[in-house]
Amino acid sequence: MAIYQMQRAFAGLKADAGFDRVESYPAGGDVPFGVVLTADNDDIASAGGSGRIIGVSLHTHTRPNAYKQYDCISTLTRGWAWAKVAEGQNVTKGGPIQFNDAGEVGDSAGTAYPNALFKGDAYTTPDGDVIVEVELHAPTATPSASGGTDTQTGSNGE
Repeated sequence: MAIYQMQRAFAGLKADAGFDRVESYPAGGDVPFGVVLTADNDDIASAGGSGRIIGVSLHTHTRPNAYKQYDCISTLTRGWAWAKVAEGQNVTKGGPIQFNDAGEVGDSAGTAYPNALFKGDAYTTPDGDVIVEVELHAPTATPSASGGTDTQTGSNGE
């Protein structure tokens, strides 16, 4: 007899029901769920990149796999969410976050995400995706020790 279990988490899922902030940004192209977003001077969001860091893309039930260009992206700017881990990257519980050009995270993925940290160990979903719980605007975050590029954070000009 098979025992069915509900999946623990998936990329872009909010990780708790505590204090958080979610803002909306227009997508500049296809944007997967659970990736770090940056915005250009017109507040157009994209996965990864070198713009102003704005948060993590949250899952939506209106799209099967990703936001499409011009969609309104639900963006977690403060709080806990599940983010995609970059292939070949490790994550250190309590450690600072870095992200690559695709917005996927890891200990040494490339660009430092100030004031953000990993809340747990990596988890492999039944679909084979590797995700990790992250906290944005974490009060106990420390600067990245691995020398990634530090990009100024901000949220709609705040």
